[in-house]
Amino acid sequence: MDEERRGVYPFCGSCTASSVAWRVTGGGGFGGRFYGHRDICEDCGSSVRTLYRTLLWVPLARSGQFRIIPTGGRTYVARKVIDRPTESREPVSAADPGLAADPSYRQAESYWEAKEPGQALPFYQAALERRETELPADDPATLQIRLRVAQGLLATGNYGRAIAWFELVTPQLVRVFGANHELTRAANEGATGARLMVGGPRSEASLLADIVAVDRAELPARDPQLLRDQAALGRALLAGGRIAEAIEALSAALVDAEDALGADHPDTAVYRAALRDTCQVGAARGKKRDLPAIESARRLLNDEAAPTDT
Repeated sequence: MDEERRGVYPFCGSCTASSVAWRVTGGGGFGGRFYGHRDICEDCGSSVRTLYRTLLWVPLARSGQFRIIPTGGRTYVARKVIDRPTESREPVSAADPGLAADPSYRQAESYWEAKEPGQALPFYQAALERRETELPADDPATLQIRLRVAQGLLATGNYGRAIAWFELVTPQLVRVFGANHELTRAANEGATGARLMVGGPRSEASLLADIVAVDRAELPARDPQLLRDQAALGRALLAGGRIAEAIEALSAALVDAEDALGADHPDTAVYRAALRDTCQVGAARGKKRDLPAIESARRLLNDEAAPTDT
């Protein structure tokens, strides 16, 4: 109990309580590599990363999730994350008779089941565009198609835009269906898979920066795709420790989302939460040069016109 309250250095008490000590194991020609960054702790700076077993640098199997704190160079300290049971909740169904009646969705599903994601993707996108004119962005059926679009982008090698969709839809799936629902798990696995293909946060930020540049050249200002990609860029910059740049990207996405979608839109709420989390991490782990950006973002978040969200 005392260990969980105080934390095992350098981990804080909360991160210690949600993890267990871990000893590196291996052999037989197998190695391991960590992918992804999420749930950055504002107290101790650790982040959750997924370990994959590798052979000759080729990922073979997932070995679990770990809280990691870099200690310089290629060294780190780690604790294995405990999978705790979550509070039960009333199940929400993603089934919707309207989906079965949508010809674009039926055609997309036919191509998907035939393992032709490139053929399926444009039909999923058409079905999504139609649904979002009729239903909220976080309606269960809408979320199901959003997830399919993200999976289609991943399957066709559009890793950066897949990451952006997964980043947007995952918190919405958690809120509507719960963290342990099969759709939420599929989104988490998809995001990990996309990041595995891209590499570390530096490569992810570079890819997303290029995508945002293309968006700005080809799309109208405040286009939802531009907002989505720019917010994903902000998260990638945060994972790479570039806090001021992350805040700049997320602040721009939030301001434009409030103007284009509205302050109460589900996507705007996701961007607002991401900016708030980034400010918290920056305040705890940032450098002096990051403080002006943090204060500017806090003023934006404290704007009386911006509603609170949970």
